[in-house]
Amino acid sequence: MPFSWRELTGMSLNTLFHGYTMSYNPFPHCNSQDLPAVDENSIVWEITNLGMLDLSPAHKLELPHKYSIPEWIPHATQALILSPLAKINEEDVSQLGLRVYVIIAKACEVIECEQKTLAAVPPGLSLEPDPSCPANQHQHCREAWTQFWWQKVAWQLLHPTKPLPLSAVIDYIADQPHPSGLRVACREIYVGEIIEGGGLHVKSAIINGATGAIQDYFALL
Repeated sequence: MPFSWRELTGMSLNTLFHGYTMSYNPFPHCNSQDLPAVDENSIVWEITNLGMLDLSPAHKLELPHKYSIPEWIPHATQALILSPLAKINEEDVSQLGLRVYVIIAKACEVIECEQKTLAAVPPGLSLEPDPSCPANQHQHCREAWTQFWWQKVAWQLLHPTKPLPLSAVIDYIADQPHPSGLRVACREIYVGEIIEGGGLHVKSAIINGATGAIQDYFALL
């Protein structure tokens, strides 16, 4: 069952990772004897030069707890969550470790669920019409809005490779030609319902929740 973003952001690590007891090894092919000893100056040099490399997001999440560079965590987490989960390959999973991969996968799942939830039903159909809209006209408004939603907005939200971001829904609607048969006042009511629903910026909350969970996990290592 998918987690909601509220559950994800409020979930304890013990709950999120229940059943996953595999220890995290950032260098699975090396043992401690293989790693060179470094002094404080060499660590600073390594961190500086690591930042100049074109590392993958998964690799950037592998290194923060080793080199004490927590500022890499938010950007790398966001990049992984906003990329299709299918692009995370076996090497990425090895670098991330099971627990971090689970956080990323759950965040992707929650965002996808939110996209589908918003797309599933045209918002505002149960609301009363604008006072300026006669009862015999409002049915036409409902039909025009429903048709517009399914043919334009929902299709974009459910696009298989480049879904419309939730935060871009209002701008997308504003950029489209006004649907025939829909009164402007009723359209504003429908758009207002989308905004008041509070789901347009849920992706940021999900990413922040995932970032916090990863930071908390690294703090335990």
